[in-house]
Amino acid sequence: MAQRILVAEDDRSLQSLITSNLKNTGFEVHVVSNGAEALDFLTKNTVDLVLVDLMMPVKSGKEVLIALKKNDSTKNIPVVILTAKSLENEVIEGLSLGADDYIRKPFSPSELVARVRNVLARTKR
Repeated sequence: MAQRILVAEDDRSLQSLITSNLKNTGFEVHVVSNGAEALDFLTKNTVDLVLVDLMMPVKSGKEVLIALKKNDSTKNIPVVILTAKSLENEVIEGLSLGADDYIRKPFSPSELVARVRNVLARTKR
């Protein structure tokens, strides 16, 4: 069975790029356009990993990450941040809040897939 990934990204072209690259490597991908939709999706569905943009409408990726890590039913889901925020303190904050990896935009689609695979392999152990 394919591993399930939730992509929370508000940019439609990036949603498409990310989805096609992850699907082409065998993942089942679900897409939402803001943080509130991500949290709502996760109350009804289980996933193996969440890929989240920090800057989204309604609820930010940071708010999503904090909510996931506070909730007993979602705190162990690995989270990868994908964002244009690239200052060192922003990266450190994301990792300190519990993100398993931090990918800066623009990104290489093959690097994205490799990092997702690595996080999933690490968290399966």
